[in-house]
This record gives sequence, structure tokens and C-alpha cells, in this order.
Amino acid sequence: MFAFRRCLLLVLLVALSALAGCATPLRGEVTTFNDWPASAPRTYRFVRTDAQRNSLEHAQWEQLLRFELARAGFQPASDPRFAVSFDYRMDRKMSRVVDYQPIVQPYFWWGSFGPHAGFSVGGPFPWWGSAYYPVATDRVWYDYRLHLQIDDLSVKPPRRVYEGTAVSDGYIPQPEQVLPLLARALLADFPGPSGVTRRVEVPREPK
Repeated sequence: MFAFRRCLLLVLLVALSALAGCATPLRGEVTTFNDWPASAPRTYRFVRTDAQRNSLEHAQWEQLLRFELARAGFQPASDPRFAVSFDYRMDRKMSRVVDYQPIVQPYFWWGSFGPHAGFSVGGPFPWWGSAYYPVATDRVWYDYRLHLQIDDLSVKPPRRVYEGTAVSDGYIPQPEQVLPLLARALLADFPGPSGVTRRVEVPREPK
């Protein structure tokens, strides 16, 4: 019996380790509009607004976005066909969440060999009330939003040929982990359907 319990404990530990290694995918919504010139070479340069021009934060987001653009076939160039601009935000939110915890109650009985006692989850009798009690906690979560725009520089003035927005929410407090996933959701099947909002799920790499 002792050996069986040790084997069962080992199996449970392995299962928990496997679950810990599986990263939850990022789920959200993507909306795109495009009038994309199909035969155009995918060369680009980043452009910034006045507020973004001297922002070290925005420069870091550019480096992360550059890799995702390369996955979609875009290459930076000194004389590019397109100008790429984007805005990335992560807003911190607070909400009140109520969880229901099981009630652990003692129980007693008298048997042939004297009194006995133990504990049960919930009341052993229905008239004792609910087997769970509410616990309210404050929980921090985040709204993530990436808006991407692409202008065609081959015409004067430049013409907007793509707009895309990816939104999601969750509990990841590191914005640098979320930006690549939002960009991947936007660029996975670029340019994608126009004027359509669709649900997406982007796998996260396990740590």
C-alpha cells in the first residue's frame, strides 16, 4: 500500500509539472481594414508622431514589432514602399472578484470503540446551510491594445492601405510579453479580411 501511494504521488507531481509548463494562450479580438496592393514589395520604415519621437518606450516597442513584421514578410529599407506607424497601450484595471471556498467543518460520532472525530468539506447535514462561503478580493487585470497603420508611399500624398486593431485583457503585467502576441494576431494572415472583427487565440511559449 505504501509503494502504491508513492507511485500515485509521483504521477500527480508529474501531471502538475506538465500543467505548469503549459502557457495559457492570449485570447482577444482583431479588427482589420485594408485596400492592399497585392503585388507591392513589403518594404517599410517606421514613422512616429511628435509624442513618440523621443520616447525610449516606443523605440523598444519598435524593436519587438520589427521581428513580427519580418515574420509576415516585411523588410526595413532606406527607400521603402510603405510607412508603418502604431500605438500600443496597456491600461491597469481593478475589479472586485467573489470566489466561493468550501467550508471545512468538524464532525463527531460515537462508535463501538469510543468517540471519534474528523473533518468534512461542507456540513454533513443539509440543514447546516451551504457548503461554500463567499470570499471577496480585489484583483488587478490589464487591457491591452495595439493599433497598426500602414501608408503607401508610392503615391503623393501617401495613401492609407491598412488599419488593424488587436485588443485583449488578462493578468500579464509585463507589456513586452503581450505586444508580440498582439502583433502576431494582426499579421498572421496579413492583410486578412477587410471590415471584419474576429476572435483570435495566439499560443504563448512556455517558460
